Amino acid sequence: MLVLLKNLLFRKSVIPQSSRTSPPSSTGGYVHHANGGSMTALPQMKIAEDNWVSTTTSVDIEAGSIPRSPLEANPTASIKIFIRNAFTAVKSFRPTPRMISDAIIGLADGMTVPFALTAGLSTLGSTQIVVLGGVAELIAGMISMGVGGALGAKAESDGFQANLADTTKLVLNNPAKAIALVHETLRPFGFDPQQRNIVVDQLSRSSDRMVDWLMRFHYQEKQPDPSRPLTCGITIGLGYAIGGLIPLIPYFCVRNDQIRLALYISIGVMLVTLFLFGFFKTVLLAEKEQDKSTWKACVGGFWMLVVGGSAAAVAVGVVHGINKA
Repeated sequence: MLVLLKNLLFRKSVIPQSSRTSPPSSTGGYVHHANGGSMTALPQMKIAEDNWVSTTTSVDIEAGSIPRSPLEANPTASIKIFIRNAFTAVKSFRPTPRMISDAIIGLADGMTVPFALTAGLSTLGSTQIVVLGGVAELIAGMISMGVGGALGAKAESDGFQANLADTTKLVLNNPAKAIALVHETLRPFGFDPQQRNIVVDQLSRSSDRMVDWLMRFHYQEKQPDPSRPLTCGITIGLGYAIGGLIPLIPYFCVRNDQIRLALYISIGVMLVTLFLFGFFKTVLLAEKEQDKSTWKACVGGFWMLVVGGSAAAVAVGVVHGINKA
């Protein structure tokens, strides 16, 4: 009776002494005999997870005398499994066109605004001012761009939901108007009245089908991904941070009296980066195959170089003029 009360209080199940054996080890081990005799060696063998679970008792687990699973007993195997699963997930990941567009927006702003700011602040002759001002602008710009992208995507989703509610109300309350919209959508594609009536007859059998058809083909709207605001905000914010960090790197690597050298290195790095960014942006966003030519990509890189360089030149001129005045 006392043993039963003790097991109940400590939430342990009463287990026959004969079943309280330690699980076999993957590298060999010993088992205690129930009668308190000497330990018997076990041969080396591999055990499966289900065998370990079936032979392990709750008393053994709570006592902490054995590992909770074979993976915990072999952490190297756990790390290998984690790396293999992560590598598989990375290989199967495919960015959407919207995600690429968001990254380009963030990178474009990040490589122009902080570059222009750091170039302008470099005329003050202090690397500390350039670094502190650049980092402050980088953090503020990253947050601002990320929040702006998330709010824009949220507004897009809200607009779709509002249009969906209006279309549903139209189909339920004014089916004649909905049928007229179907005819209006199909007429430019050369459907004769008989063919249009067949489509209308099929769509009229279900209000949900009619609403879905009008949203997709008449209004040409697709339901946004629910995670779109979060994805958009993170992508634009990270793009801005990565692009804005590039012109700051030289200022971290020089002394205060070498700010001119850092400025020239930053200008050279950013000129190359802006051209490459414009080059690959043209290739990635080109819809037609002929727009992906090397000449078109070079033109895109040149215009990106002009825009970023002009912004930096204006910033340097304004700060230099204010400092002289």
